[in-house]
Amino acid sequence: MLVPLAHAQNLGETIQECPGTLTGSTQPQQIHLQMTDDASVMNVIWATEGRSTGEVEWNGQTSPSTDYCYNHDMAFHMASMTGLTPGEEVTYRVGSGGDWSEEFSFTPIDSSAEHFEWISIGDHGDSSEAMDVSDGIISDSAAQMVTISGDISYADGEQSAWDDWFNYQQDSMTSIPWVTAVGNHENEPGYGFVPYEHRFDSDGQIESEIFWYSRDVPGVHMVFMSTEHDYEPGSTQYAWLEQDLSSVNRDVTPFVIVYGHKPMYSSNSYHGSEVELRDALEELYVAKGVDLVIAGHDHFYERTWPVSAETVQDEGKGERFARGIAPIHLVIGMAGRSAYEELDEPQPEWSAYRENSTYGWTRMVYDGDVREISFTHYRIDGTIGDEFILQEAPLGSGSDDGFLGVPGFGASLPILAMFGAAIRRLR
Repeated sequence: MLVPLAHAQNLGETIQECPGTLTGSTQPQQIHLQMTDDASVMNVIWATEGRSTGEVEWNGQTSPSTDYCYNHDMAFHMASMTGLTPGEEVTYRVGSGGDWSEEFSFTPIDSSAEHFEWISIGDHGDSSEAMDVSDGIISDSAAQMVTISGDISYADGEQSAWDDWFNYQQDSMTSIPWVTAVGNHENEPGYGFVPYEHRFDSDGQIESEIFWYSRDVPGVHMVFMSTEHDYEPGSTQYAWLEQDLSSVNRDVTPFVIVYGHKPMYSSNSYHGSEVELRDALEELYVAKGVDLVIAGHDHFYERTWPVSAETVQDEGKGERFARGIAPIHLVIGMAGRSAYEELDEPQPEWSAYRENSTYGWTRMVYDGDVREISFTHYRIDGTIGDEFILQEAPLGSGSDDGFLGVPGFGASLPILAMFGAAIRRLR
């Protein structure tokens, strides 16, 4: 349920926390959409050098912003666009102190749509390779959302790095929402998670300390959890995960994807598998039918087979898998940080595919007509590193999978059925 936006900070708080914002330009920058749990509401956050009162205008309506700051000389503004119709384009602009942005447009995600495309990355930053990844995302006009599995800007206490990172992504973030899981580099020296809390939003509140939440998109229930906070059984986060995963309506969202930062399975020698995380949550994920677990942290790409307790549960059929066997785990920490090239040898049995010296992003497409997700790992040079399909139906039940091991036999079943019915009528 959407919580109303919090009240703005008063002048006294501003003087205490960020006195440098008492003067400066009020021209909006770092503009980015923030997806809520209500498809008819979209939040937008932006920054200005100087403190001011802001507002958003969209489709002939206006709404004031919540205005706030933290120990950094930038003022932030968050406003809500409400009454939106999923699937119908919205045109908007934001302003502060009389200075306005240009007009942007976005289309609210229609969770009942039969088609949805999105991009997932992890471990991004501002390297030349990271900018290549950003350019690929910005040029992708079909993508409707981006997810980040933590370690976002690598500001590490240098707050201007966040400013630069947001401004570079703005061409994408003003038209589609970027949805985040928190990573260890969001816990910054001297700041903790404060910059992350002020620059991203999951509940309409500034200075929110909620680091786990979920969103529904066509065909998929997405869970964003924190590997940086207590997740052990008995913790607040564990209880929330158990409740959230238990509430999924598979008729509406047949697939469940969990995004977090540190991986349960990784054969990279730098960090490797987060065994404590696996011990705490794997049984829950298997019991609740989680289909994909997407992480970063290790700067390489790896896909597992459907796996539980380090034991392969299924090897699929070619590049196709059926959901409901066990989660497939992905490590996608190759969006721009220096590659971790040393791998564990021999390759573990649960590891289906890995590569350790490339950069890129991952792209997924949900097809509601056949209720399946196609997955592709793209390298920044335009080549494809890995791809697979996850379907709702058991393998062998679809026409493309054959019947009794005979390829194409499934497509003949309707013809044989009609032929049999004709024979019965002649008897």
